[in-house]
Amino acid sequence: MSSTPRLLLGALLLFPLALLAQGKKRPDQPLEMSRLPAVPTLPDAFPQVVGTQAFGPAYKFTKDDAVLEAAKGINAMGSRILKINAISGQQLTPYIAMPFTHYVLWYRSTNEWTKGFTPELKRREYNAVYLFTKDLLTRYDTAGKTFFLGHWEGDWYLLPDKDVKKDASPELVAAMIEWLSIRQKAVDDARSEVAYAKCRVYTYAEVNRVRDAMKDGRKRLVNAVLPKVNVDFVSYSAYDSQLLSAEEVRATLDYVNAQIPAKPGLPAKRVFIGECGLSWKACGADGAKHDQRNREILAKFMTWKPVMTLFWQYYNNEVVEGEQVGFWLVDNKNIKTPLHATLTELFAAQEEAAREMRGRTRRLPGYEEIAAFSENWLNARAPR
Repeated sequence: MSSTPRLLLGALLLFPLALLAQGKKRPDQPLEMSRLPAVPTLPDAFPQVVGTQAFGPAYKFTKDDAVLEAAKGINAMGSRILKINAISGQQLTPYIAMPFTHYVLWYRSTNEWTKGFTPELKRREYNAVYLFTKDLLTRYDTAGKTFFLGHWEGDWYLLPDKDVKKDASPELVAAMIEWLSIRQKAVDDARSEVAYAKCRVYTYAEVNRVRDAMKDGRKRLVNAVLPKVNVDFVSYSAYDSQLLSAEEVRATLDYVNAQIPAKPGLPAKRVFIGECGLSWKACGADGAKHDQRNREILAKFMTWKPVMTLFWQYYNNEVVEGEQVGFWLVDNKNIKTPLHATLTELFAAQEEAAREMRGRTRRLPGYEEIAAFSENWLNARAPR
C-alpha cells in the first residue's frame, strides 16, 4: 500500500449532512431532519459509488476468518465500501478498524418473523436493532463512518417456495410491513437519543423481484410493502434487470424509487444496487468475457447514477455438485480475475479524477459526477 494517503469515500458526502432531530416522535409523525455538526468531516473525501462484498466464502488462504480475509482483500483493491453479514458490534470491530467509510450490513436477516410475529419476537427485534444502532452511534472508532442496516433479498421471504407465478400472501406482506416498521422505529429512537453522533446509521430494505411487480402486476415487496413503510433506503438485488437495456434498467430503478415514501433530508434517489453481476461459469469460464460483461452491467447501472452499485462478490460462495460457480473477483486458487484488476484500476482512476477536479475547482466531485466518470471509464476499458 502506497504511503500517499488515499482519497477516502466520504462520511456521507453523497447524502445531505442530516439525521433525525432530537426528541422522540410518534411512529405516525413525519420525520424531521437536522444538521449533525458533530460528525467529523473527511477533507479528502469523495463518493466512490462502486464496490463489492463478502458473504459465506467457500474458501480462504490465511488463518483469518474467511470474511475478514476477503475484507482485507477488498480494502487492498482501494475500495472504501464493504458489505457483510453483521452479528454483533463486537464482531464488527476488526472491520471498523479498516479504512472503509460505508458499511452495508445484513443485520438479523432471518425469516423468524414469517412464522408468526409474536409480541415477544417484536420486542426482541426492537431491542436488538435499537441496541446495535446505539452502540454504533456512540463508539469512538466509528467516527466519520456510515452504516446501512438491512437484510437479504426480501422477496424470497415473501415467496418461501420461490414460485414467482404467485403473489405474496397478504399475511406475509402484513408481517413484513410490521417487521420493517419495528426495525425503523428502533433505529429512529436510537438516533433521536444520541446527542453527539459520531457516525450515521440508516435502514434499508432489499427488493429482488421488481420486474414481477412492474411488468406483471404481482404483489411483491416493491409494490405491496415499500409504500407502507418508512425505510431510509432501498437496496436492489438486480439480477432480474441487469441484462436488459440501459433504458429498461433506468425505468426499473425509477419504478422502485417511486414506491418509496418521501423522507426529508435524504436524496431524491434512495435506491442502490445491493447485488449484481454474472458468474465465471455464466461467462464460459472466460476471464475476458467475465470482465467485459460485468463492466457492461456496472456501466448500465451507472447511467441512473445510484449512490452505490455492489458486485457480487469477492470470493465465490456457491458450489454446485463440487464445482465452483464463480461469483468471484479472486478464485478458489487465489488467482485474481481480470475484473479484479479492472475494479482496482477504476478505484485508482476515480481518485486521480477527484484530485484533478479538486486542483481545478477547489471541490471534490459528488456521486453523480463520479458515477458519470465511472460509466465512461468502464465503457472505454479495452478488453483484456
